[in-house]
Amino acid sequence: MTATLGVTLVAYFALILAIAIQSHRRTRTEVDFVAAGRTIGPFVGGAVLAATQISAGTVVGTLGRHYLAGVSFWWIWLGVWAGWLVSAFFVAPRLRRFGALTVADYVGARFQSEGVRLATAVLIIITNSVILVAQFQASGQIAQAVFGMPALAAMLAVVASTSVYSMLGGVRSSSYIELVQALIMVVGLAVAVPVLLYRVGGVDIALGVLGSLDQRLLGWYYGPKEIAALAISFSFAIAVSPYEMTRFYSMRDERAVKQAIGISIGFQALIGLAVLALGLLTRVLFPVLPSEDQASSVMAFEVLPPVVAALLLVAMLSAIMSTVNSVLLVTGASVSHDLYAKLRPLADDRARIRVNRLAIAALAVVPVLIALQNRGNVQGIVVLQTKFVASFFFAPVVIGLNWRGGTAAGAVAAMVGGFAACLGWELTGQAGFARHGIDAVEVGVAASIILFVLVSRWTRPVAPEHLRTFFPEQTP
Repeated sequence: MTATLGVTLVAYFALILAIAIQSHRRTRTEVDFVAAGRTIGPFVGGAVLAATQISAGTVVGTLGRHYLAGVSFWWIWLGVWAGWLVSAFFVAPRLRRFGALTVADYVGARFQSEGVRLATAVLIIITNSVILVAQFQASGQIAQAVFGMPALAAMLAVVASTSVYSMLGGVRSSSYIELVQALIMVVGLAVAVPVLLYRVGGVDIALGVLGSLDQRLLGWYYGPKEIAALAISFSFAIAVSPYEMTRFYSMRDERAVKQAIGISIGFQALIGLAVLALGLLTRVLFPVLPSEDQASSVMAFEVLPPVVAALLLVAMLSAIMSTVNSVLLVTGASVSHDLYAKLRPLADDRARIRVNRLAIAALAVVPVLIALQNRGNVQGIVVLQTKFVASFFFAPVVIGLNWRGGTAAGAVAAMVGGFAACLGWELTGQAGFARHGIDAVEVGVAASIILFVLVSRWTRPVAPEHLRTFFPEQTP
């Protein structure tokens, strides 16, 4: 197993390094580094969106939730795909048409406000740090379970390898690397399912064992209200997730963006079904594990043949690295393009790329320190991040893209108020109102929308001549 995994990892990292070096040679301008020269087509783009979405939260966290809770957790995918459809029809085409380099770039221009741009950049940096915690924590858990190595060593290895190819070629290298990672994930997960099914003795035996362990595994472990809250959280967050939206800027045109979203949903459906099956089958083979987050790594190491296990572990590593890469690129761009470029407007492309690369390296350190504290399970951390993103970003982006009445003051009120409402409910209010089934994301999004509309109605509107850039099909 160790030798097979070692050879597989060496081949995997060699391929990644070759792609990164080739992309580095073609990266000359800030547009090349941040948006791949706007050359990405629909198939590569779809694979990139899927690889970014399928993170440690999926191959470790979601698989672990299926191990713990069974079939019912699968319904959250409907919320994920609903968010992608909202993005396809109401967000992505307008973002690509505008041709910005970052999400904060667009939001600041839409509301004609540097304050809004700054607030967006800062909130992106904060919430992206949360999602990085989940990725690093998952890599540490896999390394401990499979190799018995310290979690810190695994986290630093992921940081180092991902940072290198992120800094070398930017979005261009990451796009083609994430195509490889998406294909590895599909193949690795799909191959593991029939192997586990054979080991448990077939579908009928698996269903019988699951029913004897807990009838809720095949029914409703979580109630409909809990599943709905999780689905809403993922739906709102996916529609406006900064590290997903930034990928739209690298695609050739609006048509490529829409096609890429459809292809991405196809990738996610295959991966989601495989993760569901693997979680259930692992529960049959290992009814009691210390933590549900260990299900994926224990299953790979204890059950699968060496070649299949190596492929699956590389698939899990690919999921973690693809999300870390996307988050680091977005966060680095927020520092270099949205903060540094405003302080030093005369800085050339080389200086901005240099700052971007330094930011990528620096911003990976703090999440590692937090991940070492091992606070909560991986899926819980991912869900928390989606709640915050949905609460502060859904109203100004989705409504702001489609309603010309939104103002800068309304956008700031929506972001700050939505974030505060979600955080406050998560920390203090939810326990007292849990019996009503009201989740923090519902409170945060509702507060954000209400504040955006009301404050926009009572504050100075954006100049009509400025809005023509964003609403060319509408007349004042």
